[in-house]
Amino acid sequence: MIEILYRRSMYHRIISTFLVVFLTVVCSPGLIQGQSIDSLLYLIDNDLVKDDSDKYDLLCQVITDINDAESKIRYCDQAIELAQKLDVLPALPYLKKGEGYLDSGKLARALDCFIQAANYYEKNDDGSNLGRVYLLMAETYNSVLGNLDNEKLYLQNAIEIFEQEKDSLRLSYALHNLGYTNYSSGQYDTALVVYTETLDLFKKLDHPYATHSYFICLGNSGLVYSKLLDFDKAEEYLLTAIDTLTRLGDEDAVAEFMIGYANILRQKGEIKQAITYASRALKITDVPNYERDASLLLARLYEISGRIDSAYYYQSIFIVANDSTKNIKSVQKMADLRTEYEVGRIQAEVDVLEKNKLRQKIINIGLGIILILAIGLVTLYYTNLKRSRKLSRALEERGVLLEKQSSELKEKNEELTVLNEAISKQKNEIVDSISYAKRIQSAMLPPDIYVTELLNESFIFYKPRDIVSGDFYWIKQINQYIILVAADCTGHGVPGALMSMLGISHLNEIVHRREITQANQILNELRKRIKFALRQHGQRDEAKDGIDMALCVLDSKNMTMQYSGANNPLYLIRDEDGVPELKEIKADRMPIGFYHGKDRTFTNHDIQLEIGDTFYLFTDGFMDQKGGKENKKLMSRKFKSLLLEIHDRPMFDQQDILDKTLSDWMGSNSQMDDILVVGVRV
Repeated sequence: MIEILYRRSMYHRIISTFLVVFLTVVCSPGLIQGQSIDSLLYLIDNDLVKDDSDKYDLLCQVITDINDAESKIRYCDQAIELAQKLDVLPALPYLKKGEGYLDSGKLARALDCFIQAANYYEKNDDGSNLGRVYLLMAETYNSVLGNLDNEKLYLQNAIEIFEQEKDSLRLSYALHNLGYTNYSSGQYDTALVVYTETLDLFKKLDHPYATHSYFICLGNSGLVYSKLLDFDKAEEYLLTAIDTLTRLGDEDAVAEFMIGYANILRQKGEIKQAITYASRALKITDVPNYERDASLLLARLYEISGRIDSAYYYQSIFIVANDSTKNIKSVQKMADLRTEYEVGRIQAEVDVLEKNKLRQKIINIGLGIILILAIGLVTLYYTNLKRSRKLSRALEERGVLLEKQSSELKEKNEELTVLNEAISKQKNEIVDSISYAKRIQSAMLPPDIYVTELLNESFIFYKPRDIVSGDFYWIKQINQYIILVAADCTGHGVPGALMSMLGISHLNEIVHRREITQANQILNELRKRIKFALRQHGQRDEAKDGIDMALCVLDSKNMTMQYSGANNPLYLIRDEDGVPELKEIKADRMPIGFYHGKDRTFTNHDIQLEIGDTFYLFTDGFMDQKGGKENKKLMSRKFKSLLLEIHDRPMFDQQDILDKTLSDWMGSNSQMDDILVVGVRV
């Protein structure tokens, strides 16, 4: 029995042509082998199979073979009811029922069924089928919900399982879908890495669909190269894919890649040839999205050529096709919003948020306990130290009586030895506690793999002065926006670390939950929350703690960046006529927290980015470090000069150079403050 699993959305043809073939034998061979689907349905509908176990096997066979969505759902319900009666796990019926709902556009119900199937496969420790369910859950989020974060999460879960199972076939299709998800979210470098790995897998596969899928992946790689403006590579890949897929008869894929190639020709000024490819694409496809893209491209090409009548004709075709795609999306979305199973659509997201909330609560409680313990141990340490000093002075004053009081002195020395050992032990316990606090603080910082995924070319030079740090960095993606922060809290060590935890917690609330993506609004809201948390009302005896911060919001679709700063500026380096120039975007001279002046709204700077731009966020630790021959601060002038000198080097080289420069400058001096420098290349 051969079952075909594929991407159903015709609007994502870049991956919808992939067919994953699984061989699944689920039924009793003696009962159903060799019988047609009609004969099996006859047995079920006329209740000719009396044994419940045989009937369940028969239903599993039917729901695997039947194509009609409503019939599949009906027979799945019968299988689920029988499974409960037989006390077996109905994983396959829930999976197939989810497919039926997915085919009929009832996405929330489909996701609810897939979650049920996943739970059963987890209980049964069935990794292979669990990965298969994750693929379907990713497909559900892709179809209409458009939730790329959840789609990527389930694809990565499936990939991890297929790698463990050494299932190269399923792994190749899961990787390709992940490549498309990165492509859709504008992460073209990451998409290209994934596509390259997928091409290598397809080459090694000995499977009927591998050749076809290889050339689909090759064409998709060409589309990515066109987004990266590498037109030579894009043209080579697209033409190869077009030629082979034409021979294989996949007209929809050929149409999409012809549209992509025609766009490249348009950008190169080869208008006549671009018209030829776009016209061929429009002729061979009936997919509304491709009709829309091809007709719009032809309208623009004929307008450039001065043929206004033809431009008008294709513009009218575009309007009709565009309305058609909008209507399809509206109907699907309305059907999804009406479903009474909406809770199923968001269940996975709620679970993740609840786990993160519980983890955050545990971390905060743990840090509070460690802080109380540290304060108690420090107090005990200084009390014992004062006592030991007093004892030493008493022993010196009574030196003339040593001979008469030798036995007493010996006893005191033994007491002092025990006391010193206790002090040493307490000191070690304090250091151990603060070291454990460092592990908690490190867990709050973004993982390196997450930073690399969002910022492909970047580095983070992070060097706490003490075990824990008052400097912190933070990053989060909300839709097309990437929010990046470099911050310096008042103090360092344990007090600074506590402020950093407070800042990270409020940033998660403001950006992740409330989805505020305007740079100065984030700082305004953070200042309000910090002042409330520290009870800062402008009184003389209250805490004056605060945070200096540089915050950027990168728009990955429009190549723009917002910057807003509290005392910490932004450095942007751009080549102007072949000569690199460093531009300083100044911060507002006020912190996030208590401020003697009147609170003003933070300034929002809008910056149009260009390919090759390099920008830096940092705290004052690097520039304030003392060293050199005159034992003075390094200062901003030397820091700017260093960045101009190394900005075009690879990002990991820049981090190493900063580390070595700082070490050479410090010499035998100790580090004065926490140090943080974040570099990003566009």
